[in-house]
Amino acid sequence: MQLNTRQARIFTLAILLGTGKPVSAADIITSLDCSEPTLTRALKELRESYSAEIKYSKAGHSYQLVNPGQLDKKTLRRMSEALASNAVLKTSETGGRVYLDKDKKTAVSLSLRMRILRKIDRLAMLSGTSRSEAVEKLAERAVDELIKEFNANKVLR
Repeated sequence: MQLNTRQARIFTLAILLGTGKPVSAADIITSLDCSEPTLTRALKELRESYSAEIKYSKAGHSYQLVNPGQLDKKTLRRMSEALASNAVLKTSETGGRVYLDKDKKTAVSLSLRMRILRKIDRLAMLSGTSRSEAVEKLAERAVDELIKEFNANKVLR
């Protein structure tokens, strides 16, 4: 299983701090290849997810795992193994690129009567799409029809 960036960051942080010795914030940031705010979020997640007590030392600008909580040696070993297999998966990937042909969308706020909203929700359910996609289909169809009408009226004039 390939780890996402956040998981890899949390696992790496756990392994760095798993020795119980103080680790400087600069070393952690370099190892994780992240910013200080990202390190703060990673530490918070590690504390919350594994009930780990991590102490910060202002003098040494370092972090130390004081109480490992659920971060026992077995868990740290599994994290290390997951990181190793993740590295193998990343290096074995082809260097292909992914191109997304996603249309740029803009959020629009609408005020609709509840009966109209229920009809839109029913359309979304029947078509297996989200409410947003159903509204987009309706708007596109209605706008296309109105443009045809206006063009036809211009020709008649």
